[in-house]
Amino acid sequence: MKPLTPKTRGAIVYDYNCRHSSHTIAKQLGCEKTTVNDILKRLRETHSLIPKKQTGRPPLLDSPAQQKLKSFIKENNENR
Repeated sequence: MKPLTPKTRGAIVYDYNCRHSSHTIAKQLGCEKTTVNDILKRLRETHSLIPKKQTGRPPLLDSPAQQKLKSFIKENNENR
């Protein structure tokens, strides 16, 4: 699922402050109830609507090792 826009995040908080349930908010905005609850939880914990930075798997090779591998491949292709 694509990330929610800041406008949608604001709408979730606004509706919650207007005493709407997370189920109702999710239904109105077309997202999952857990998404609504996660946004509200993050707001309570960090006082921010900005999503967490996406983390991922670290690269297997660092930048110098990548350059070395590229030059190795280039040299071997020239020798063929």
